[in-house]
Formats: sequence, structure tokens, C-alpha cells
Amino acid sequence: MSSSFFLKGKSRQVHKRKSEKINKKKPKKPNAPNLENGQESSDSDLDLKKFSEAEESESDHETAEQKKLRLAKKYLEEIEKEEAKRSEVLDDAIEKRLQKDYLEQKGRLKTEVADKYIAPTDTNIRLIRAKEHRLSLTCLCISSEGDFAFTGCKSGTIIKWSVREKRRLGSLTYKTHSAYLKGGITSVALTTDSKYLATSDSSPNIQIWDPHTLKHIHTFKGHKDVVVGLVFRKNTHDLYSASKDRSVRIWSLDEMAYVETLFGHQSPITSIDALTRERAITSGGRDTTVRIWKIVEESQLIFNGPVGSLDEVKLLDEEHFVSGSDNGSICLWSVLKKKPLCTVTEAHGSENEVPRWITSLATLLNSDVFASGSYDNYIRLWKVSDSYKNIEPLLSIMKNGFVNHMQFTSNGRLLYAALGQEHKGGRWFKQGSAKNGLLVINLSMKS
Repeated sequence: MSSSFFLKGKSRQVHKRKSEKINKKKPKKPNAPNLENGQESSDSDLDLKKFSEAEESESDHETAEQKKLRLAKKYLEEIEKEEAKRSEVLDDAIEKRLQKDYLEQKGRLKTEVADKYIAPTDTNIRLIRAKEHRLSLTCLCISSEGDFAFTGCKSGTIIKWSVREKRRLGSLTYKTHSAYLKGGITSVALTTDSKYLATSDSSPNIQIWDPHTLKHIHTFKGHKDVVVGLVFRKNTHDLYSASKDRSVRIWSLDEMAYVETLFGHQSPITSIDALTRERAITSGGRDTTVRIWKIVEESQLIFNGPVGSLDEVKLLDEEHFVSGSDNGSICLWSVLKKKPLCTVTEAHGSENEVPRWITSLATLLNSDVFASGSYDNYIRLWKVSDSYKNIEPLLSIMKNGFVNHMQFTSNGRLLYAALGQEHKGGRWFKQGSAKNGLLVINLSMKS
């Protein structure tokens, strides 16, 4: 750049006029200029300052414009490096999430948490009771967020509980809703998004409610006998129901319509479960079979259980499940084999040389932990080990009464149990010292 202003040589003489003074200004320390509109910015000065100190030797032989450009490039390089690191972390998080969802869908996701559990103390166990539950509790369900729970009992009452506050939020009773509730409650189920609550009782009908307002929405009719089990397919509004009429029916709550009926069991169905896939699993009681219903393929897998009544079945993941029988045995299964991978006989001991029935099972999904209940005054937790080849006792929790239903929260920190003086299916035995109520067990874990 050539200009008379920048010519080398003698400095220009400044001649002051008469009666005119020249005010000399003190030279200011040059600040790193901002890139925006040539104005100064404190944020930019702070960011550029770290580069200027490291390269003072270079700045001695360059103009202010060159220095500004060099520091700006350095600043942009640092930003690019930081953003690259962030994007790598984000990509890793997305990849892990997709891999987890894929393994969960395929039934191959397994988190080993059994060894972290610590036996709860008496302060971690609480029994919640309500006067509306005059008779034994038979069923329960918990919202996916863990905010509230529903329980049903033989007296025909459904109660909504606040999980955090551990108090009653509302109720549906036989007296106030006699048009919809007929006799004892046999099953309750809640959608993943907590939009619908489904209940069944001593009638063949299924009632659909709004779980927030407890207002009745719809009645499904079609079964010819008592509905003993209800379950929603995960993340959908598809409802599967199992009945003593030996059939499984599928309902769509989006259209409030019946879809189809599945036949195959030779005796009344005793329990039902489902996860993400379009499949349902049921236990057939006296026909001693467990059946997996492949709804899309219109086929079924049959698994032959031990002698006796196969009363309970629960999925561990999409490819493994556990079952309980009235002969006291607990079996671990794989969908790839027709025989149990492992069997624990008399899991809850015997009484008068008769094994105690397995009255309920609960699984912590995609893990190595499940729980079993009977009427021996204990809830027992079990560990699945050796690549699904063995079942080991983990810990026992003392309680009193029949454990008619259980469910883990999604994080495995809480276990809910519906207790009663009688078995949920009849009045064969009675424990007069037991109390009807909802048992909340806080399960501590090692950090």
C-alpha cells in the first residue's frame, strides 16, 4: 500500500497557529479488536487474549490487521475442535441408545443388577391400607413414570394411589359404579403413556377408564367367562385379555374395537403377559402348557411345563420367561427350547408335606432379577446366572399373607406387592393374622 501518509522519512512538522494549543493524548494499549463491525467486545477480547500471549514474538513483525486475522483463525480452530468433541460424544450417545433399543426389541438386552441389591430393613418396607379394600387385594399396576398405582380387591374396589405421597387419590367402588363393576376385581392394566386404564372383574366384560379423572370411557364385550388377565402391548394401545373361556382376545383402544380371538388352551387361562413385540404369552393352568402367540404370523409356540397347574408366567425379555406352578416349582425358559432351562422345586417350601403354591411372579425387565410370592411369609428375590442356565436365591423379604400380585418399578428401586388374607383365585386357605393392603418395598442398591 503506497500513500503519502505512510512515506518513510522525517516526521511531519506540526505548526500550531496562534493562540492554539495542541493537546497530546496518552497512547493507549492496543486491544485485540472484535470481528464484528470493527467495534470492541469484552467477550471477544477474552477469547482472543489466550492466543496473543502465546505468540508475542510473531506479533512483533505483523500489522494490526494481520494479527487480528491470525487470532481469529486460531479462535475458529479452537471452536471447531470443541464442537468436534461434542459431536463425537453425541454420536456415541445416539449409537448406544439405538443399540440398546435394538437389543431390547430382539430380547438380547440384559443388565446385571442382582449383585447390587441389599436386603431391605424394616424401615424400607411399608404397608398401605384403605378401608375400601375390605377383602384381599388381587391385582395392581404402576404407571411407567412411577407417579401412581392402581390396586383391585375381592370386594370390587379399585383404588388409585400416589406413589410419592403414599396416599389414596381416588377410588372406584362397587356401590358408586355398580353399572360397570360386577364383583371382585381380577385384573388392572395401564398403557405406557397412562392414557387408558383397563379393568376386569367377575363378569366377562372389560371396562376402560381415564386413569386421571377415573371417568368411564368404554365397555368391551365378547368373552364368555371371567377375564383373569389384562396386559397392554408396550408403547401401544393394543390390549390383550385372557379368560376362563380358554381364549385370548385382542382389542384396539385407538378405535375402541375388537380385533381377533386366539384359541388353543385346553383349560382356563390363568395369566398373561406381553412386551414390545406383537406377541402374548399365557399360562394354561391344568393343561400344563405355556403358549406364545405370534399374532402377525398367526401361529403359536407351545411349551410343556411340570405336572400340576401352571398358574403364573412372566417375561424376563423377549426371548426368556419364568413360570410358577401350584406344585411349588419355578421354571426358567427360553423361546428356543421346549423344556425349561432350569427348575427350582419347592421354591417356597412345603406345608404338611404339600408344596406351597407360587401365587405371583414379578420380573425386572431385561435384567437378571425376578421375584416370587406365595403364602410362606416371604417374598423371595432370585438371580438368573450362568447365561440363563441357573437360578440362585438372592434375598428374602418377610411379610405376612398371600402375595397375590407384584410389580417392579422400571428402575428396579421399588417392588409393589398386593397382599391379602386369601388366595386371589379362591378361598381354599385363609391367614387371619394377615392384613389386606399394598406393600411398598424400597430396594437399596450398592453404588
